[in-house]
Amino acid sequence: MNFKRNKLLNITLNIVIITIFLLAFVINTQLLLELKYYYLFVTIPMLFLCLTMIISSVIKLLLVISSLIFGRHDNDEVNEYIEKIINKINDLTKYVLIGIFTTLLTSVMVLDIILCVLNEKYLLVALSIVVWILLYYILFRQIVKLIRKEIRL
Repeated sequence: MNFKRNKLLNITLNIVIITIFLLAFVINTQLLLELKYYYLFVTIPMLFLCLTMIISSVIKLLLVISSLIFGRHDNDEVNEYIEKIINKINDLTKYVLIGIFTTLLTSVMVLDIILCVLNEKYLLVALSIVVWILLYYILFRQIVKLIRKEIRL
């Protein structure tokens, strides 16, 4: 099992992820106060993205540390149980991130269309709408594939 061998690597990686996303969260909160109102479409989903990754990494870090504490002396039941919990957290985080990225894509699309209309670039509006529809088609096709795969399991 990978989980049994790489516990220290998991702890280090989770600490690095928490640090990076905490820094991004602080930067986004500072930008939230200084940006114009139409950039809020992008910064608010980015705040939720950073917060989701921080919470997920903290929970996984605590679980790995608890498996180090309680999984000693060939106690495989604790390690298997914690590995199942971490897999469920990863699945839940995956679905939350899909929702956040869909929201972020929608926000960027709305911002793009508003800025193109304000600058009277109507040809660019038409092209961007076609590109956004294509991106949504690709995104939802991947979501449907993911759901079909989950149903088969």
